[in-house]
Amino acid sequence: ALSYVRGALVIFHSPRSCAHVVREKDVGSFHRLIGAGTYAPPSPVPLLTSGIGTDDAVFGAAERLRACIRYAAEKYQLRAIFIAGSCVSGIIGDDMRAAAEEMEEELGLPVVAVPTGGFLDDESFDGYLSVARVLTDRFMQPPTRMRQGTVVFLGDYGGLYSAYVQELKRLLGGLELRLTAQFPTYTSLNEIQAVPEAELLIVLGSAMSDEKQALLISFAEELHVRFGTPYFAEAFAGGAEETKHWLRCIGACCHREAAAEETIRREEAAFAHIFLRARERLDGRRTVLVVGRELHWLQPEILLRLIGRAGVRLSGIILLALFTEKQRAEVEEGLREYTDVPIRVVEDPASEDLLHSVDFVFTTHELVDVQLRQILLGKLPTVGWAMERQLIEDMEHVLDRHMGRGGLIYG
Repeated sequence: ALSYVRGALVIFHSPRSCAHVVREKDVGSFHRLIGAGTYAPPSPVPLLTSGIGTDDAVFGAAERLRACIRYAAEKYQLRAIFIAGSCVSGIIGDDMRAAAEEMEEELGLPVVAVPTGGFLDDESFDGYLSVARVLTDRFMQPPTRMRQGTVVFLGDYGGLYSAYVQELKRLLGGLELRLTAQFPTYTSLNEIQAVPEAELLIVLGSAMSDEKQALLISFAEELHVRFGTPYFAEAFAGGAEETKHWLRCIGACCHREAAAEETIRREEAAFAHIFLRARERLDGRRTVLVVGRELHWLQPEILLRLIGRAGVRLSGIILLALFTEKQRAEVEEGLREYTDVPIRVVEDPASEDLLHSVDFVFTTHELVDVQLRQILLGKLPTVGWAMERQLIEDMEHVLDRHMGRGGLIYG
């Protein structure tokens, strides 16, 4: 939650290995974005560790933490220091809050302990929201104006530099709405006032039933009560139809209904050109959907709607042996809402025959049968028409693979 909050520094009150794990994830994320051709984010804010050792785990490490805070204040030009706990500091019971308050008074610099305890926490998302609340309490002021034409995203969802957020940003440009911040992770301390001053706060997400989503919406309500800033969280963009609804809702919230309709018309016209060309090749083809994830990750209605429009026939659905009995029943019931094709389990001998009778397979997991033409589905849908365009291209490309050698495309 603090990785790209410029002006801040983060101290893990932990052994060095905890910070090392996080730093490796930061580096890995950076290289994935570079490899995907996505605009790369700036380097994360400095991350230090108090370096709790064996003796500290017995006798306490509060003094080690104070020394680390002093070092950070001397070495870096900072507006604030944040301290995050770990499993070890939580177990030994170091009072991070008291140390932070003491060092803030000594240094004349905001020093804030975020109540986290690593794997001791019930839910990691609690730490994310704790950071959001701390930033709100310590650095936001009641707005003296509303900045018309500006929006702020609440939540992460791949980050400010992800294809998802960049596409949302592009679509909102058609409504003459400018993204000024993504809170909390990507809003610098110098720019944090953009949050309460925004014309609209937009909660990112994928499903209203998600527990984390409910917590994020609750936080949006807190900001609204505190600052009066309106927010929108009643729909999410994750597919063409869903994005059209989302754009119309945002247009209504910001009194830009005509601009929303024009943006939708323009996007649909661009997609129609791609779709008509592809349908000539896809019409009459047969496919199977192989499912090994719960449906809130897959959102099959988007895929099934697209292949139906493309003239591709869904010959059946196969459920992998990755569910509990209860989960399998829930997945099958959910799929029945969108299709009446046969649903088989992978253990059924007829499933093998079905897989080899179709032109290609959509699957949530890579299948070991190398003779199958497979399109591996990602976990979450892409905003707008982008996913439909990608899936159309994937279906065209996988048909070029030699049937005897199969092939795998990451959709």
